Amino acid sequence: MVRRSPPRVVVATVVVAWVLTVGAQVAAAVWGARGQEPVPPAPTRVERPEGCGDETCRVLASTVVNGMSVELLADSRGDAGRLRAGGPVSGTVTTTRITGDGVRLNHDSLRCAASATPVCLVRGPRDGGMAGEVHVWRGDSWEAVGEVYFSDLGVLVLDDVVGTAMPEVLVARETCTDRDGSCRELRAVAEVLTLDGARAGCTRARRSPGELPGWPDVEVGRTDLTTCPDGLDPR
Repeated sequence: MVRRSPPRVVVATVVVAWVLTVGAQVAAAVWGARGQEPVPPAPTRVERPEGCGDETCRVLASTVVNGMSVELLADSRGDAGRLRAGGPVSGTVTTTRITGDGVRLNHDSLRCAASATPVCLVRGPRDGGMAGEVHVWRGDSWEAVGEVYFSDLGVLVLDDVVGTAMPEVLVARETCTDRDGSCRELRAVAEVLTLDGARAGCTRARRSPGELPGWPDVEVGRTDLTTCPDGLDPR
């Protein structure tokens, strides 16, 4: 015959087992919390803005070309510049060269042309005229092309003159037309250069800049071009 424990003894045994189990779990939780170092929250990443000289860049001029935002950045004096594509969150920024030659950028320093690929001209006053540089969008960044251009008549623009679906650089300049090279009288011409620096031609030499087509916003067509004067500096 099997002897059974009294009911009270069974209940007491179950209660004690439950208390011991819960106590072990609580102890494990407490010791586990003490054994782990507190995990600090992840730091908030703050992007440092690109500097223009010793200052934070500010937007000096902006436009949209081929659906892409293009901004000219500079310091407060305009003597340290950057060209940015894609807006404030973009990292696609290139440094301008002409500011190193003493050119100060202003609100009229950015000119862009919509073409098969975006092309932008960054320009500014220098030595009584205007100097500028050309940037072409290639791949996913800007690339400076050609030399620094200079117009002693202060006219430097982008325009598709010869109909290649890409703009050329139009530079209004003074030149000598005297065959003996004495330069007794200067003439005004509008020179058209392709983006690789080759000459597409010049307008006929005029007695004064005001006689150039469309002056002061010089506009030249393909039929206006002829051979450039011999006295015109190839640069």
